[in-house]
Amino acid sequence: RKGMIKIMEHMVICIGRQYGSGGREIGERLAQKLGINCYDKLLIKKAAEISGLNEEYISREEENPANPLWLLSGNIFADTAGIGAAFYSGNEMIYNAEKAAIEQISGQESCVIIGRSASQILRDKGCFSVFIYADIYDRLARVSARNGIDEKEASERIRKIDKMRQRYFDAYSATGWGKAESYDMLLSSSRFGVESCTELIMNALSMTKGGVSHE
Repeated sequence: RKGMIKIMEHMVICIGRQYGSGGREIGERLAQKLGINCYDKLLIKKAAEISGLNEEYISREEENPANPLWLLSGNIFADTAGIGAAFYSGNEMIYNAEKAAIEQISGQESCVIIGRSASQILRDKGCFSVFIYADIYDRLARVSARNGIDEKEASERIRKIDKMRQRYFDAYSATGWGKAESYDMLLSSSRFGVESCTELIMNALSMTKGGVSHE
């Protein structure tokens, strides 16, 4: 039918975002249009199944970066199962659990993955990576409305969560969070809006090898 969107081959889209930019909403709309799963909270559930860690614990602690000295040890991809888990901090076990979930899911199905340094984990596996950012005033308005808080509290929440996300991403990547060299595409949701950002990503995907087609 006219207007139908068809996935041509296996495809994984990774969405990084500033807090309050609408990146998660864009990822969810994109997944809906493509008829594929969007992994955000679903990824936490999968990571918990793989690792045996508690879902609530993963959700609370997941974006805190691991100890840099551990990263230099070369054990970033180590198995955290069994007795060996005792030698890893909670954050390191969470990273490994989510990494295993991301690799498993992306290997089995086309999907959209929100955050969790997925673009770096899958950087050599052909994912399409996007970073969503927005003007601070739009972010303040979105965070305030979504959480029922005033602008001062929203500003502090944005500052803390963006800092946490940057530290987490930079701990596992040779390039920087939100920097052009880390992604295939950067989009301002303030400039284009959530719906148009979704369409722009769709258009970009249609230009990549395999990609999608509009029928």
